[in-house]
Amino acid sequence: MAVGRISGPLLKDNLLRNGQNLAFETNLLYLDVVNSRVGINTATPTNDLSVNGTTRTTNLYTSGSASLGLLTFSGSTISSINSSITFTPSGPNATIYQGTALVGNLSLTGNTLASTNTNGAINIVANGTGAINLNSDVLVTGNLHATGTITADGNIQLGDMPTDTITFAGEVSSNILPATTNTYTLGSNLLRWKNVYSQNVNTTNINATTGNVSSFSTTGTPSITISGNTISANTSNVDINFTTSGTSGVALGNLKFTTGSVTNTANNAVTQLTSTGNGYFQFAGTYGVVVPVGNTAQRPAFANSTTGMLRFSTDNQYVEVYNGISWTSVAGLSSGVTVAQASDVALGVVISLG
Repeated sequence: MAVGRISGPLLKDNLLRNGQNLAFETNLLYLDVVNSRVGINTATPTNDLSVNGTTRTTNLYTSGSASLGLLTFSGSTISSINSSITFTPSGPNATIYQGTALVGNLSLTGNTLASTNTNGAINIVANGTGAINLNSDVLVTGNLHATGTITADGNIQLGDMPTDTITFAGEVSSNILPATTNTYTLGSNLLRWKNVYSQNVNTTNINATTGNVSSFSTTGTPSITISGNTISANTSNVDINFTTSGTSGVALGNLKFTTGSVTNTANNAVTQLTSTGNGYFQFAGTYGVVVPVGNTAQRPAFANSTTGMLRFSTDNQYVEVYNGISWTSVAGLSSGVTVAQASDVALGVVISLG
């Protein structure tokens, strides 16, 4: 069917429509003249331009806001009438690129996650019994605070400088064992512990020039206190015992005490007991004192003899003393006789009496 030419006035009347809607191919293009709307593939446009289908455009510009699905774009803001906005890129290495992302009070720029509100905290919370896994090194430049239990399966290093300090506000509820025996030191000559309280102490060396090392016990009750150069018992009328194992003894300087015996371990040294003021030496008991015993040949050399030295002579059968010149009887030159002399006198008396 041929279409004739429409004159100007008629074309103008048709284009103005005079309140009448116009449809092309039913609803392929529908002009809602009454409501000033245009519909594509719809005879009931609900907006100024309603498209029932897919729209493709090279560039889309809007001076106000644009709504796509549940999202509204207005200026630099993307909002949703739903409770969430989901970004789902596709591909094996799907990535969403953004210079700075602001989510609530959080700012994500590069590899930095920061809080935008002043003095605001950043909370990372797992759901239910889920855990927060950090699968690489973690560097904390500020303070680290944990209200729960801290468990470390590997090695733990506390501090990396001599000026770093470690404070225990709680109590230690486990053994503290060195990794290698007889290797590490607790304290030093310049930094010493003031007081050490222990129920039992088993150690090779104790170095406590200053301060106290107190409460050593094998029975569970604190027994002694070591303060400076003083060892004192914590209970009245209780002995302080030094006990060794086997045939070993207790050494104090050059003197060694071994089961009732005192030995000067320094070769050829003199063991000296010294009193002060009017003090003197007393050997208590009801028995006696045994002095060195030997024959004349066993006397000490004159170079090693000291005035007042005593010994019992088995040859002369009396106690003899060194007077600074020679050895003589403690009874003097004429005040004592030997056993042999006494036997000779008795024999003479018997013979004289017949």
